[in-house]
Order: sequence, then structure tokens, then C-alpha cells
Amino acid sequence: MTLWLIVFGFISGILGGMGMGGGTLLIPLLNFLDIEQQTIQAINLISFLPMACVALGLHFKNKLVKPKSTWWMIAPACVFCVLGALLTKNTSSEVLKICFGVFMLLLGLWQLVLSVKQMIKEKKTDKETSLFLKDDR
Repeated sequence: MTLWLIVFGFISGILGGMGMGGGTLLIPLLNFLDIEQQTIQAINLISFLPMACVALGLHFKNKLVKPKSTWWMIAPACVFCVLGALLTKNTSSEVLKICFGVFMLLLGLWQLVLSVKQMIKEKKTDKETSLFLKDDR
């Protein structure tokens, strides 16, 4: 089991470094090891902290963060993080699994809709560009 934890940590670290968020894969992978859902979420949150610190440091270094704008997001995120942790403590593992599954499904559908919209927009732009080029000749 320890070997699997190391492999899963490695995979989630790579994904987290790429910006996807390692928890997207870490949580389902840890479910295969029959670990309690609350423990899985705790592992995910604890492993997220160093990845977030490194990413934030790199974003600051590359001047991609506007500190004045971020406090409006950081303060409520911290408050709701604590509230979420307290809520999770009193929620059954089965309910948490279902909620996470529904969340991932909705997120996937949202990304699909955005991708289709982008493809339609690009096709429309390509058609307009080709028509414009034909008119110039």
C-alpha cells in the first residue's frame, strides 16, 4: 500500500504542477485503496498546500499575481475552507463520494460546453477569414 501511496503522490504532484490540480486524480485513486473518504480529503488538502505554495511563488516571481486583488478571494476562501472541513467531519463517506462524483461530472460537462463553444467560434472565424481572403483576390 505504501508503494501505491508514493505512486499516487507522484502522479498528483505532476498534475498539480501542470495546473490541473492533483486532487482531481488523487481522490479517485485513493478510493481504490479502501481509505475512508474523510481521510482521503485530508490527504488531498495536506498535499495541496506545498503545491499551492510553489505555484504561488512562481506566479509572484512571474508577476502574474495582483496582490491587491487577491485578498478579496483569499479571505472568504479561508473562511469557507474551515466551514467545509467542519461540514465534512459530520458527513458520511458515501455522501462525500456522491458529492465529489457529481461535482466532477458537472465540471466535466461545463468544460465540454466551453470546448464546443470555442470550436464553433473558431470555425466561424475561419469561415469569415476565408471569405475575406476570397474577396481580396
